[in-house]
Amino acid sequence: MQLTNFTNHFRSISEHCQNTNFSGNISIIKNKEIVYSRSTGYSDISNRIKINSKTAFGIASGTKTITAVAVLKLIEANQLHLESTINEIFDDELTFIHPKATIKNLLTHTSGIFDYYDEELANDFNTFEVEIPWYKLETPSDYFPLFHGKKIKYVPNERISYSNGGYVFLGMIIEKISGMLYRDFVNEYIFKPAEMNHSGFFAFNALPPNTASGYISTDNEAKTNIYQLPIRGGADGGAYTNSEDIHKFWDALFKNDLLPESIRRVMIQEHVDIYQHHKYGLGVYLSMFGNKLCLKAIGADAGVGFNSMYVPDEDLNINIFSNTTNGNKSVNTIVFKKCEEIF
Repeated sequence: MQLTNFTNHFRSISEHCQNTNFSGNISIIKNKEIVYSRSTGYSDISNRIKINSKTAFGIASGTKTITAVAVLKLIEANQLHLESTINEIFDDELTFIHPKATIKNLLTHTSGIFDYYDEELANDFNTFEVEIPWYKLETPSDYFPLFHGKKIKYVPNERISYSNGGYVFLGMIIEKISGMLYRDFVNEYIFKPAEMNHSGFFAFNALPPNTASGYISTDNEAKTNIYQLPIRGGADGGAYTNSEDIHKFWDALFKNDLLPESIRRVMIQEHVDIYQHHKYGLGVYLSMFGNKLCLKAIGADAGVGFNSMYVPDEDLNINIFSNTTNGNKSVNTIVFKKCEEIF
């Protein structure tokens, strides 16, 4: 079916975007063909620069899926194992994580590590702060003072608690084992092989052209999110990418260009129940699209809303990017419902 025909089917999505003042990009890709694309709003409000289909957005915790692949690259290289424990990796005694917590615990949010950003306690993206100035947080190892001397939250496997700190710590482990900055490791072993040429961990004060600023609304005024987040994204969130590149990521993952099939299968297995209607693999949400397995990378933060869904058996990829806080939520339901009706 041609793009114009699909546009007719998805007219209700376009109308919904207009009625809700959605700011961002929606794309639906079936069998590697873009069957629907909609861009609305501004990537730069002050300069009235409009969002387009190539605009890159921050994806917040969608980055965790990328981090999981980076960890699994080290496992592929036999430099790490899912059952590797913290006391096997670090000689120093760490108070903030149990010494017997494993890499798998960290990937599945079951480690009990201290969480510098505990969403069970702090759930307002727009006001959250840490003791270190945001502009000094450029790579996961910069976060170590936030963890030093803190106590564990619980013993491993006691329960599940979504952990930003756990993924930052995975970034520290990547840096320790590889000898590379986390962002350089991801660029070399994920972005380059997948040809994700519009993706990166860009600093707020040096965003490339056609990259959307994130916006929060305060007192009926839109302000950028540069004072609400680290200056550069890390292992728990903050990568930038666009629709074309995130599709390349899923495609490369399932063509075994990023990981061997045996490791990828472990990644997308059900490991824990994390939320209602969602299971969790290693860094990826698992749900059902009809009777087919559906993988999701999801992110939300100050000035960010992101949801990317991939159905391997249908070669169907649905991407929703927004440069406003939780901006994707206004369109998630209608987009996924329409796709289930048609596909």
